[in-house]
Amino acid sequence: MNGSVCASELHRAGFNVTVLVRRQHYQELIERGIEIENPLNGVRTVTKVPLIDHLASDDIYDYLLVVVRKNQVKELVPSLAQNHSPCVVFMVNTVLGPEEWIAALGANRVLLGFAFAGGRREGGVVRTMRAKAATPFGEASGAVTPRLTHFIGILNHAGLKSRVEPHMADWLASHAAMVAPLAVLILKNGCDNYALAGSKSDLRLLAASVSETNAVLRANGRRIVPRASAIIGALPRFVLAAFFRFFLASKYAEIGAAWHCSQAPDEMNQLAKELKELVERSGLPVPALRQILAGVI
Repeated sequence: MNGSVCASELHRAGFNVTVLVRRQHYQELIERGIEIENPLNGVRTVTKVPLIDHLASDDIYDYLLVVVRKNQVKELVPSLAQNHSPCVVFMVNTVLGPEEWIAALGANRVLLGFAFAGGRREGGVVRTMRAKAATPFGEASGAVTPRLTHFIGILNHAGLKSRVEPHMADWLASHAAMVAPLAVLILKNGCDNYALAGSKSDLRLLAASVSETNAVLRANGRRIVPRASAIIGALPRFVLAAFFRFFLASKYAEIGAAWHCSQAPDEMNQLAKELKELVERSGLPVPALRQILAGVI
């Protein structure tokens, strides 16, 4: 989904883009192109881009964008490692961090980033809304390098609002660790965000899990990024519960959270497993978090 958003916007801005497509979707995309619809206003675009169905070692690109579910990355790493493109941008949810990718590809080839949109695929149409805030990208080391600023310049030129994040690995861990408890509870409520908004017991658990998640991240050597996440974690639980009730009763939560959970329960389970691993490493009691993650295998 996010790969479709990136490819279509970059292509429409005049950049040379090629999309690696799973073979079951290859013919469909050749015939129909990338169809994207904004579910809030019904505006639809169709963009035809060059396609490939495999990545050869001598297919060299300035930037390879890896925009897949976390549990799908492992099967891609061998082909990414044998390819000779100089920069691989992992736009992937991860609680545990990028160390495995760096070990396989080398730090000199890895950039980190996040996604631009939330939504779901309905048949051949991607129904998605774009984030209003600038999407962060960064080096795992925190350095601001020419390749990073050049890439962000490309994205911004294409209308994909982006910014430099000096603590990108921590940002990704902070975000994914906060998403995991929310996703588990959304899945528990049948991917119905409105049902979760009406569950007082689940909202209390979710509110309690925020400060506990921050404590687990810190115990595992992660800083909480952005700073707003640390501030939110310090709020009284009744305030957090009220915030989550308001947010979850919205169309934005339906599109950005519930739709994604319904299409990617495997990724949500993967993130929850990673957070559970950090909980065990920390040795902290964190009762609400442990209760939410109890059924995760």
